[in-house]
Amino acid sequence: MTTPNIPGREGRPFGRELRERLGVAVTLENDVNLAAVGERWAGVARGVDDFAFLSVGTGMGMGLVLGGELHSGNHGAAGEVDWALAGMAEEVDPSAEGVAALAARIASAGSSATSLAPPYDAREIFAAARGGDALARTVVDEVARRIAAHIAPVAAVADPALVVLGGGLGTNGDLLLAPVRRLLAAWMPYPPLLEISSLGEAAVLMGALAIGLQSALDNVFVNRPRTAVR
Repeated sequence: MTTPNIPGREGRPFGRELRERLGVAVTLENDVNLAAVGERWAGVARGVDDFAFLSVGTGMGMGLVLGGELHSGNHGAAGEVDWALAGMAEEVDPSAEGVAALAARIASAGSSATSLAPPYDAREIFAAARGGDALARTVVDEVARRIAAHIAPVAAVADPALVVLGGGLGTNGDLLLAPVRRLLAAWMPYPPLLEISSLGEAAVLMGALAIGLQSALDNVFVNRPRTAVR
């Protein structure tokens, strides 16, 4: 596992440590993957076998479901879309930190009128965009382009039927859905359907419940010791 926000914890066997301390079976999963499971179990991706859940908030991550199962990859790093556009010279981060930096850069150029003032907050920028603020609208349009740029390589390789947008910024569907859909349609022959999470902040919890329920059912019906027939 990678832990960029907690340096020095890479590779630590948290799952094994929890099992040893609690004395029960433990399944360890990250929040975005859980959100993807939750959306398939009880959200907008219900019944969809191939889809991606893209979370855009304080950071960015993706949960990838293929063939009806969560796809983790060889190193558990499937869906780490922060690396998808590695090597590009331009800034492509659509998360809150990238949004604030973008707003500051555009404001310093003085090319767009705005009621916003530093330090720039992503939520305030999206609210101002709804009110017609010129700088905020420019920022949101660029955020939509950056989101589409991260979806495109995943769509080209995995060809999912659906991409679900979630996270604090990703749920601004009234501002993001139309431009992201338009860009994907212009860039590729088979763009995925794009929808906003129907579970919102509950997606992670729903995913955890779904995995827990499946584990309990497996213990009862699959792993249950067979009684010898006399």
